[in-house]
Amino acid sequence: MIASRLLGVLLWALTIEFSIASDAGKSYYLYHILGNETKPTPRGTITIAPSDSDNNSGSLVATYHPAESAQLDLVAFDRMVDSGALYTLIVTEQKHDNVHKNKVHKVAASVSGCSVRRSNLREEITLSIGPTGKLMSVSYRPLISPLAAKTCDYLMPLSDKPDVIFGRNKQDGEETNLMPFKTTVSFESHKPMMEIPTVLPQSRPPPGLNWYRRNAKNNPSQLLGSDGGPPPFGDEEPPTGLQSTFLYRMVTRYWYIVLPLFIMSLFGGVEEPPSGSGEGGGVATAAGGAVAAGGARQTQRRGKRD
Repeated sequence: MIASRLLGVLLWALTIEFSIASDAGKSYYLYHILGNETKPTPRGTITIAPSDSDNNSGSLVATYHPAESAQLDLVAFDRMVDSGALYTLIVTEQKHDNVHKNKVHKVAASVSGCSVRRSNLREEITLSIGPTGKLMSVSYRPLISPLAAKTCDYLMPLSDKPDVIFGRNKQDGEETNLMPFKTTVSFESHKPMMEIPTVLPQSRPPPGLNWYRRNAKNNPSQLLGSDGGPPPFGDEEPPTGLQSTFLYRMVTRYWYIVLPLFIMSLFGGVEEPPSGSGEGGGVATAAGGAVAAGGARQTQRRGKRD
């Protein structure tokens, strides 16, 4: 009796675990608009959930699920290609009958309809997801072969069901999908930024800078250090040798006074010429004045004779 109850509890727990694993993940709904159409057509869903494979266990994987009841309007697609209109892909977080409502959160991307036709309906869809799973943007890219035609003028209309497109979606002679798109999906999520360390590196400061010690007055924050704690640049070494002398400290502290005095001592003032001593100097000066006056007179007389 007890064994049967334990077996029933075990089976119930396994059922609950399987249902939770199957419901894990989030789905995003795809719609498209062909050219100038006003009503979007459902295309399918993209589900982001943990991977079931052993190699990628625990990692999130995006999977595309085409809508089973949706059908591509081939005539409208050919009209879009001939008129050069745009193909628009719309993605929503919830399924809605009217996607154009203002309250519906949606993102969209548009490309040339001819590009979609040139790619033979091979496409790549990338969703940008926020940290909480919110849909941020969508990227849509037709996978065009380098050997594909440069224009759509000579391509077979899609209404003729070319085998290059519809032949890949046939199995045992029957069409398995009415949306003949070959879709590759992926998603991009946020990437955390590099963490900035809150503690400075244990290295000495650059030359000429000294550590300003912390205390309760100049550093009340406990995040920057505590009272009496070691400086962030390492322990300071006491000065030794020439740096410990009184003359060195005075010169480094008052260099703006010592340097001008040193320069003035190198380039001193000009010495005055020595003056004559006593009466001899006065007699020589008088004699020189007399000679100068006699020369002036002789010059005047010569000028009168001429």
